[in-house]
Amino acid sequence: MIRKLSIDQLQPGMFVVDLHRKWLEHSFWRQKFSVRDAEQIARLVEEGITEVSIDTEKGSDLPPPEPPPVYRNHEIEQHFIGRLQRLKAKPATVSLGEERRRSARLIGEAATTVAELMLAARSGREVDAARLEPVVAKMIESVLRNPDALAPLARLKRQDAYATEHAVATAALIIALGRQLELPEAELEKLALGTMVKDIGQSAMDARLITKPGMLSQSEYEVVQSHVEEGLSVLQATVRLPETSVAVVLEHHERYNGCGYPYRMAGDEISLAGRMAAVVDTYDAMTSDRPYRPAISPSLALRQLYDQGGSQFDPELVAAFVRTIGVYPVGTLVLLESGHLAVVEELHHESILSPVVRVIFHTGRRQYVEPVRVDLARVVGNHYGQIVRAETYERWGLSPLRWQPA
Repeated sequence: MIRKLSIDQLQPGMFVVDLHRKWLEHSFWRQKFSVRDAEQIARLVEEGITEVSIDTEKGSDLPPPEPPPVYRNHEIEQHFIGRLQRLKAKPATVSLGEERRRSARLIGEAATTVAELMLAARSGREVDAARLEPVVAKMIESVLRNPDALAPLARLKRQDAYATEHAVATAALIIALGRQLELPEAELEKLALGTMVKDIGQSAMDARLITKPGMLSQSEYEVVQSHVEEGLSVLQATVRLPETSVAVVLEHHERYNGCGYPYRMAGDEISLAGRMAAVVDTYDAMTSDRPYRPAISPSLALRQLYDQGGSQFDPELVAAFVRTIGVYPVGTLVLLESGHLAVVEELHHESILSPVVRVIFHTGRRQYVEPVRVDLARVVGNHYGQIVRAETYERWGLSPLRWQPA
């Protein structure tokens, strides 16, 4: 029998069949699942779920009226106390503009360090990955202060510095995703370190092969694939990487359906670190200009990742990633119902379809307008309507660098 309950009636052992919320409004990929424990219920509460439907034939039903189990209330209470303590321990937040200024300097510092390590690998010298640890620590602090600053800024790359800036961008993204998943800070450091050095094996390859504009032959593709194990051997010759970092290096090209490389691992055979790295590495590659194809918009990249959830990528991690950076990430150019173009400046993580934007251009008149900051989540004061779709700066002849939030 299907039975509708308020969230405070939900108990371990029940089988949920409907969360009564759209999937974009929460991070639970599955709408139907058995409730494991009080921790899972607490997550539902945090996500703003207020009622659910259960199937009493597949799971337990409400017990006869009696006082609620003390242990369960205590576990939930302790969960929220622990969460509050973690929030209090985080660095104080700063404005987006201030954090972006700090992030710009940090990206330069990180890219320089990665470039020096790649040059060392190319020259056959020692590659000391430990040099990245101070930079990684600063990146984590930045994301904790304001998660919408570092990753969007790192997405803007120079074509001649793609390798180093891709390393920095994927590190920023995996930190933000790990934060969404509430991973410990020590684990975020290992994940970021792994993403910073995951492609260092390419340094020993012919640059013309990496940037070849056309299709690779089978033999060329096998050479490119070898950068995974080659990179690890170069790194392990100098310093023993943490297990999580090694997993990122070895598994970031593995795919959820077993069609990746080098080991054709599938599903949960791939570590959490490897599955996370696959998502952020692919997203950043798709949103960057490459010699063999132009960049696509962040929103289109997210749509393609979503379509491949369950085949190429872990569907739950894709859902978490969408919630991490928003359907319309910071810096995205969007078309509003009024016909105006606007740049996404700030996300509402509880309402990811209605960010704060800066209106800059009228498409009908094809001219700039006086920039206006508009909160699309507000009913009053919004004369521009909601977002119709994401646009590209190139289509309208606008500079993405000029209009990035400051």
